[in-house]
Amino acid sequence: MQEKSQNWTRGVVKVLTVGGAAALGLAAVAFVFALVSHGLDWKTGLDWARKLTLLVGALMLITGGCGLLVSGRDRPSGTMTPHEDDTFRMFWHEIGMPWGAAVSLASVDFLVVGTLVDLLYFSVAG
Repeated sequence: MQEKSQNWTRGVVKVLTVGGAAALGLAAVAFVFALVSHGLDWKTGLDWARKLTLLVGALMLITGGCGLLVSGRDRPSGTMTPHEDDTFRMFWHEIGMPWGAAVSLASVDFLVVGTLVDLLYFSVAG
C-alpha cells in the first residue's frame, strides 16, 4: 500500500511540474507574441497571457473531467476495436495515474498561472 501511494505521489508531482512548466511557457509565449504584435504594449501582453492560460486551463479541466467520466466504460469488442488502448495503458504505467486525472491535475497549474497573471494585470493596470 505504501509503494502504491508513493507511486501516486510521484505521478502527481511529475504532472504538476510538467503542467506548471507548460503553463508558464504558454503564458510567456503569449505575452511575447502580444507584446511584439501590439507595439510593445505590455498591458496587452499580460491580457493575452491571462486570457489564454485561463482558457486552456478551463478546456483542460473539461477534457480531463470527461476523460474521468468515461474512463471505466467498456469498449465494444470486435476485431477492429481493441478492448484496451495501448497508449492509455502505457500512460498509466509511465505516469501512475489515468490520463483524465493527469489532465485535470495539470489544469490546476494553468488556472493558477492564469489567476496570478490576472492579479498582476489588474494591480498594474489600475
